[in-house]
Amino acid sequence: MIRRGHPVSSRPLRHDDPGLQPERTLLAWRRTLLTLIGVCLLFLRWIPPFGLMALLPIMVSLVAAMLIQIGLNARYRKSAKGMTQERIPAPLREVAALGCTVMVLSVVAIVAVVSG
Repeated sequence: MIRRGHPVSSRPLRHDDPGLQPERTLLAWRRTLLTLIGVCLLFLRWIPPFGLMALLPIMVSLVAAMLIQIGLNARYRKSAKGMTQERIPAPLREVAALGCTVMVLSVVAIVAVVSG
């Protein structure tokens, strides 16, 4: 059934995975998104002692969370389509970007703690 005002492409893709692999992947990325928002909130507590240095990890966390949110729907569509074609591409860019985000947050935190 297609609702009025909704494009045809907004319908969920069907696949034959009893374990619902695309949904599990989507939920894992959503947990990562929520974790980054939590990290951002933790870094807000650093503003009084560290000043403007605390804004860098806050911005890195927010940008990474925003990029994950933007890519979630596209990633789900790729996974669901890949299930029907029996070929799911690995999310190399997303994982590399997340690894770089964690590395930047770690370096900034270490520098802030050692210099503070």
